Amino acid sequence: MQRVAVDCDQSVSVHELISTWLPQPFALSPWATWTLFSLIRHRQRQAFVAEIVRDRLGVKLEDLAQRGYAAHPPDKGRGVVPGLADWEYNLHGRGCCVTHRLSGIEIDVDFFDNTSDWFEPWFYQCYLSTLKTPEIWEKRLMELHPQFSDQGPPFETIKLAFTELQEAAFLEAHSERTSIVKLAFDERALSSQMTWFETAAEDSHLLMRLAAVIGDWPLVGDLQTAENVEGNVTEAAKQVIALREQKLIRLFAEENQQKVALKGLQEIDSVFLDEYITTILKQGIPEVETALEMLLKRNDKTWCPLIHEFYQQFNPAGSVDEFPRPEIWGQCLEFLFRHQYSFPEAAEVFSNVHQYCLGEAVVLALEYRPSQALKLFRAALRSEIPNNRMIAAAVLALIDQPWSRQELLDAFRESDESDQTAECRAALLETQCSQVHQIVLEWQARHPFQRQSNEWMTVEEVNIQSLPVYLQWEMDGLRERILPLRNVILPEFENE
Repeated sequence: MQRVAVDCDQSVSVHELISTWLPQPFALSPWATWTLFSLIRHRQRQAFVAEIVRDRLGVKLEDLAQRGYAAHPPDKGRGVVPGLADWEYNLHGRGCCVTHRLSGIEIDVDFFDNTSDWFEPWFYQCYLSTLKTPEIWEKRLMELHPQFSDQGPPFETIKLAFTELQEAAFLEAHSERTSIVKLAFDERALSSQMTWFETAAEDSHLLMRLAAVIGDWPLVGDLQTAENVEGNVTEAAKQVIALREQKLIRLFAEENQQKVALKGLQEIDSVFLDEYITTILKQGIPEVETALEMLLKRNDKTWCPLIHEFYQQFNPAGSVDEFPRPEIWGQCLEFLFRHQYSFPEAAEVFSNVHQYCLGEAVVLALEYRPSQALKLFRAALRSEIPNNRMIAAAVLALIDQPWSRQELLDAFRESDESDQTAECRAALLETQCSQVHQIVLEWQARHPFQRQSNEWMTVEEVNIQSLPVYLQWEMDGLRERILPLRNVILPEFENE
């Protein structure tokens, strides 16, 4: 990182920096370099969480690392951080997540020893997804990893930077869990140099100096005015993207890497992206859901024939060794209906819906075939498959009209079983009607939740207890699609 130190010498002009470093490729890609900068700062954020756990909650880090839940203070697993009213904490297993109550920023840390040095990539990705006003390091990192959808893991392609940093010996893996990493060098000198750039985060001239030194030529080109972009910089920027593209293409050929490779190709707007999406749809390989998600976001109707061809061959129930994939069935139909594509099966789509697809079907019918929606709602709410009940209940809770609340009540009153009525009860409590709240609360008082054991909870018990949270997640995921449909009147209720 001696190159960064040179950059701090302002006697050297930007032009000199560009001329010096253009012929000398940087050791890391821009994606890995900005991730490294961010992790250096994130280590300090994780130290803040460690301080809360150790000094404000009274939990020893090593004890938490070794004993997990057994190290949690009795009845103090979550709450407002003592002495820090702007922060909430949630102890979980061997870790702790703190959330800023105003900004929503989440910093989550798992402890593997008496330090907070270890990074869990998933926690780091989630931290990035909570940022509203990112700092200089995260801002550029998020530009390099644009989020095209709210579905799926956030900033998933950042895992490629973690791999690159490990290969370059900037990160080292935990001896027992290879996905967990920490900095493998003394970062204090580099951290001090980073501070110099943070003092002028809005200075594009200073940012361009840093970008030139670390070989982020696409950013250098963006920061230079169009008429002043040097030809060599433009070519260098193209080369950076080309190298990234080649790496992603090689990755696509590896087993279980198609998804992250596909997302990476989308991030750089690769000309090969359509070719790979076509391959996925024609071969039906596992990452078809990601490909369909991209096409839904792009909204280009020329893909309709290929999507229909795939739809005809797709079995939402899966094979003997596969999980059911009703979401793919729904994605195909959403695309075809959205573009009013004429296909032979359209008229009968909702007449004989596969049992696994009832949840997806209620959303599609409400959007495109309201006359067939009610029977699907009723079937989904009474389905033996929890996912169907969850989706239907979430949709009706978002609609929150007299008819939707009545459908939830009718299904809820047909059973005294906690698991069969859990989705309807949770959905009714999400509505704005105090009368139905009272009905549910009275039922729950008559049917109190009883655990089979005082020592542990079964998976079913955990699911029932957590179901209100799961329902809220489902509602959040459907909100954008359903709220514009709140005033849709189903034919059966037109005269009410």
